Amino acid sequence: MLKRFLILASLAAVSQLAVAQGESDFEKPIEVSAGHEHFDIKNNQLLLTDNVIVTQGSLRIEADRLEASGGEAKDQADTFVAHGRPAVYTQLLENGTEISAEADQITYFQSQGRIELKGNAQITQGSSLSRGDTIVYDLTNQHVSARGSKESGERVTTIFNPNKQSEKEQPETEQQQKEQ
Repeated sequence: MLKRFLILASLAAVSQLAVAQGESDFEKPIEVSAGHEHFDIKNNQLLLTDNVIVTQGSLRIEADRLEASGGEAKDQADTFVAHGRPAVYTQLLENGTEISAEADQITYFQSQGRIELKGNAQITQGSSLSRGDTIVYDLTNQHVSARGSKESGERVTTIFNPNKQSEKEQPETEQQQKEQ
């Protein structure tokens, strides 16, 4: 019973990563598949390995390994760490665009409402992309902070792509203007 509760609690918390984004997904059932699961009841730790896939509605997390551990409340997980090459999170937003994030490690701190992407981190929403060694997303305040790597000297990169104009909105070409 405790094992099932911890699994469900940990998955529910992982799905809260984008609670402000795709709220309708959180009304749907959570499905988890992995090649192997290990639960340490005494220490309140869950480990899923071997092609871990978590889905809930349009939300999807793919990782090689997912660890969940308890916080102060021993019957509920508070910290979730997904590892991969890369670990990937995607979700379809209410407005039809997709948000995705990937990194070597994605950590979610449920009680703090914070997600950290570490190692080859990037986050994409719509046509915008941010890359860095570490990206921290404060879900409560909707703040994103990125930094490069001091060791390699790598800097943060953000790319904003222009919106594409529809054919009706595009200015007339010189040829079209001459024909009139």
